[in-house]
Amino acid sequence: MRMPQTCLAYTPRGAGLMCAVVCIEVEKDIYGWWIGFKEGRFPSAFFQLENFFSARDTVFLATDGSDVYGGWKFDYSSSRPEIAPPVPIDEPMCHELERLQHVFAAEWLFFEGDEGVAEDAEYYRQNDLPVQEVNIKSRRLSKMDKGDVVWKYQSKDMDMDVIDYMTPRWPLEYGKY
Repeated sequence: MRMPQTCLAYTPRGAGLMCAVVCIEVEKDIYGWWIGFKEGRFPSAFFQLENFFSARDTVFLATDGSDVYGGWKFDYSSSRPEIAPPVPIDEPMCHELERLQHVFAAEWLFFEGDEGVAEDAEYYRQNDLPVQEVNIKSRRLSKMDKGDVVWKYQSKDMDMDVIDYMTPRWPLEYGKY
């Protein structure tokens, strides 16, 4: 298992957080968690890109929201993504995915209604940035590449082929247009 990799996209004059992804490579697969913008809401899910690093077709599995113990309920590599019944996720991987999501969110994000976010929210207001349900912590905005309409950040070893594969398939607006 490699170190977690991250990718975030943010529109300062629009929806705010477009997507935030954290993932790890496990043998030929990618596992991770995303959250992002869709129609005024911020859906999230755990995911697996099965066979991503193999000659076989990639299978893009995802949970329903952040319910990792409910199993894989969607196959976004299929034209009919809903899976019935859900495919169970190995319990050790469930724990690792929860830990990965918790550490990433604590480091990068703040959520509307969380305690201790007044300073971040005030920074956003002072800089005329949208404060949404989910936001990037103000101290982390300096890490973003601000050279375009969409500000972006990716960790040093982030394989952007992962994001390129997911964006046309996932249920977020980022990458659809």
